Amino acid sequence: MTKQIVSASDRVWEAIESERRRDRLIRRVSVAAWAVTFFFVTVLAVMVCVQVVQLAKGAMAGALPWVTVFGAAMPFVIVLGLLSVLIATLSTIGIFLRLRTASLTEIQLRLAALEDMLTAQGDGGPAR
Repeated sequence: MTKQIVSASDRVWEAIESERRRDRLIRRVSVAAWAVTFFFVTVLAVMVCVQVVQLAKGAMAGALPWVTVFGAAMPFVIVLGLLSVLIATLSTIGIFLRLRTASLTEIQLRLAALEDMLTAQGDGGPAR
């Protein structure tokens, strides 16, 4: 009975492909989540705009102070500010994680190639 020996680089490439599949799934989930988020932000924007327009009409007629109009717009401004900080933070973290993952994968590939080279030298004697 003979066993099929899988080289270290083949195992590494299989692991890399598995990670790529996982990355694609995470990317799809992320795109869906961001689409839902922006949908709700759009709904909030429409609701706040309707409210601000109604209050602006009252302020133009002199029935309300203009501070009321600005106060009605503040929730949307706060949501946009928090959303932009969240996006900036997550994209920065993502950049650092991807750089680190790429470096670790390169190191792993180099070590697998070195292992294959040493195994080949051990089987056929020292290569010169």
